[in-house]
Amino acid sequence: MARVKEKYKVIAKLDPSAPDGVHFDLADDNGNKPENLEFDKSKHPNMGKKDEHEVTFQLIQEPGMTLEFAQSLKDVLWVAWGDATHAPACPMSRPATAPDPIFYAEKSSPNKLKAVNGNPKHCWFSFTLNFVDPHSQTPTKLIPFDPVGENKNGGIGRSDTSFLTSTTVAVAACVAVVLAIGYVLLN
Repeated sequence: MARVKEKYKVIAKLDPSAPDGVHFDLADDNGNKPENLEFDKSKHPNMGKKDEHEVTFQLIQEPGMTLEFAQSLKDVLWVAWGDATHAPACPMSRPATAPDPIFYAEKSSPNKLKAVNGNPKHCWFSFTLNFVDPHSQTPTKLIPFDPVGENKNGGIGRSDTSFLTSTTVAVAACVAVVLAIGYVLLN
């Protein structure tokens, strides 16, 4: 099973008007701030149905801030599933299925979270990334950030790929034969 690696920055800034006094933004390596994370196996031509997206979230915060990703794999990433047209509300407490079997945290360190998304079918989902501030008066209190994501598809299987390749070769061979016969008949 192969993995396509994707990276995002979670940017934290102090904001007294925000919940828990922290405002979060999500950004890709180019500084773009996506409205949601999109997992699309068709954008990676060699991804098969069983291949996965490996997502690394890097915490970037203002000087003096002491946030960390929650270290419990059951608490650092909570997922709620919708359907092909609707995203559900973000989870506000640990779901019964934590860690989620499709989109789950694989490794959490203070400033980095590695998660895996199997992306088996087209489906919207919401998720919550949880942080803690071990230097605060409430060091175990979870501080949530809740972006939205979309699994675009389940990719194509290896047998589907070989079928497409053999069909393309067969069609190209037929076209070549027809052109050759047409050329001979015209001359």
